[in-house]
Amino acid sequence: MASLRRCLPVFRMWLVLATLLVGAGGVTAVASAATPGGPHVPPGQGEPNRSAMLSYDEVQAELVAIEARSKGTVRVEQIGVSGEGRALRVAYIGTGDTRVWIQGRIHGNEPYGAEASLAFLKKLAAGGKHARDLLEEITFVIIPLYNPDGYEAYIRQDTTHRIDLNRDWGVDRDTFDLVNSVRAGQGLPQLPESVFDNYTRHRAVESQAHWYLWAEFLPHYMIDLHHQGTYYSGDSDDMTTFSMGISLDPGMLEDEQWDAVRQMAVVAADAADRHGAVNVTRYPYINIPEGVTSASMLNAPGPDGEYAGWRTNAMFFESRGGIGQKSRGYLVNQNVIGLWAIAEAIAAGTLSDVDPDRWADIPARGATITQCTKFPQQCAY
Repeated sequence: MASLRRCLPVFRMWLVLATLLVGAGGVTAVASAATPGGPHVPPGQGEPNRSAMLSYDEVQAELVAIEARSKGTVRVEQIGVSGEGRALRVAYIGTGDTRVWIQGRIHGNEPYGAEASLAFLKKLAAGGKHARDLLEEITFVIIPLYNPDGYEAYIRQDTTHRIDLNRDWGVDRDTFDLVNSVRAGQGLPQLPESVFDNYTRHRAVESQAHWYLWAEFLPHYMIDLHHQGTYYSGDSDDMTTFSMGISLDPGMLEDEQWDAVRQMAVVAADAADRHGAVNVTRYPYINIPEGVTSASMLNAPGPDGEYAGWRTNAMFFESRGGIGQKSRGYLVNQNVIGLWAIAEAIAAGTLSDVDPDRWADIPARGATITQCTKFPQQCAY
């Protein structure tokens, strides 16, 4: 691990566990034509009312306050600095052997990932037998602000390179060849060599710092919090409020991984459905190996071409568009509900009992909603 840590400037790596178990911005996306960009900024959102969102300084203050109140349960560490010099801070909580990674706000203009991450952290740190039981089984690393510069500028990308940080992890030759193998099986044309040549590999310092964090922490599970546009739920007249997403074609994954990520999605969807005020859908098909969740599942190479020798089970949440003060509470809460349900299933050892094929029973996300008269909340920024 020393060869990994040497590349991290301005901070010392803290080993969360005494013993770790052994175990992407591409210029041209490789997603399906239906959803070429993958998790994306809400269309037409423009400059919404940001009073419902925490600022960078407020997020840092919240982390410090949660750590102080936790009496040693929460540990906040700086893992580096952003392109503009803002601190990249993460919170650790728990003592369990199973490791879970939760990240928010990799896209600077997709709201509430930070708020949901902090709300989940507060719930874990609040104590009580239920939380203690989870923390005895799981160690969490929680990243409220993956992209603090984009967050403050309210843009999708970072501000130094203007690249999508969720397309900035490594893609090696084997992965590229696997993508083309999957495409061949689907009857799609092969991606040209120029696509591989144009992949960026940890160009941003944020990408570098977080890859080395991943390589040190070696999470078994990862959930990435996003924010999408406003869509119907399947063919109904209902509005999607929450989507479950998997960022790779099943042909890219080992069978156990494909089962695990679908089981995670089913557990979160079931919990959100029980909540009552949530319309859960299945995010459209994408296959983006350079994304963070994808690269973590594929044992992708690091900034210097090194490998951690690890595969994470990873998926993402997408909250609906149409943000503002009135919708903030339930949009944050649905993420917390989903995160808590997955954590419970992992801690209880019941995640593997879930039927992964029920993933196909989650209603598909439908067409874009553009009628403000039908759903005025989507325009109430």
